[in-house]
Amino acid sequence: MGPRPLEERPPAGNDLNSKSYLVVRFSAIGDCVMAAHVATAIRKFEPRAYITWAGETRCMPVIDRRTLVDRTVEFPRDDWEAHRWSPSTWRDQMRTFARLRAVSYDFGIDLHGYAKTAICLRLAKPKLRLAAFSKDAFTGLLNPLAKGDPDRLHRVERMLEALNELTGMPPVSRPIMPEPKPLPAWEIDPTRPLVSIATGAGAKNKQYPAERWAEIGRKLIAQGIQVALLGAKSDPKVEVAGAINFVGALNLFETMSIVAGSQLHLAADTGTGHMAAAYGTPFVSIFGPTNEKHFRPYSDDGIVLKEGESTSAVTVEQVLAAVDKLGVRHGRAISH
Repeated sequence: MGPRPLEERPPAGNDLNSKSYLVVRFSAIGDCVMAAHVATAIRKFEPRAYITWAGETRCMPVIDRRTLVDRTVEFPRDDWEAHRWSPSTWRDQMRTFARLRAVSYDFGIDLHGYAKTAICLRLAKPKLRLAAFSKDAFTGLLNPLAKGDPDRLHRVERMLEALNELTGMPPVSRPIMPEPKPLPAWEIDPTRPLVSIATGAGAKNKQYPAERWAEIGRKLIAQGIQVALLGAKSDPKVEVAGAINFVGALNLFETMSIVAGSQLHLAADTGTGHMAAAYGTPFVSIFGPTNEKHFRPYSDDGIVLKEGESTSAVTVEQVLAAVDKLGVRHGRAISH
């Protein structure tokens, strides 16, 4: 079942026992999954809270709109960029920012830290507001910045630390995610364990070589394991005989469902690794230039591999050893 229609639940209105919260995180997909920890903490410790999420349209499928948030304010930045000089774009931008003012927020938190999100939080005028990050001096002038050094913690921990400073709420270990749809039984055999592999990443220097994913896929299939290849249309095409090739064939919500239903997920430094951690799917995540201490999937049920600044320094043998250590079992991969 997919996400519910937007704006389904009305604002808290005259309910004096509930507070309203604005969570601002525009992108990217994996970062929005990590930021969902903050909305989850609000929902857990104040169940009657009215929560609005402001973010980019393309990332909204990773935000649960049944239980986690009550309202979304979407910023279709891809469309705006494509038609930046159109008067209709300017009108749409004005209407979108005006929608932020439709609710009188008690609390607002910027989990991104760029000018676009800092302006968004400032214009919403919550009674109390705070930014977890500030990327430049301009954003620092718009909203108060949470105390402490943002770079000393994992990004999830930093965001939860900022929420605690703003509201006093304690952290949570796993975010609320959209309920995944059942796996397509006509393509995936429910009697065999499934390992999903994301073939791409948000930047080329974060990608793991396609030929190595192919070798890993072949060796897993030789062990009797199902392999599903995941990715957007622009991601590398990996040819593996016997694999289920979903590259370019699924939308974001369908991709999340495959990751959630896998016994193990393999990926470079990309959003699907964060999805796996959020759904409780064990993972092997290959890092290159990104600092894994800040950006690794936020779960202990996985292994991060990193050998310097290039993902290609991680060998096929290292990946397979990590898979073996986690132990693929039918029903779920089990950490030893």
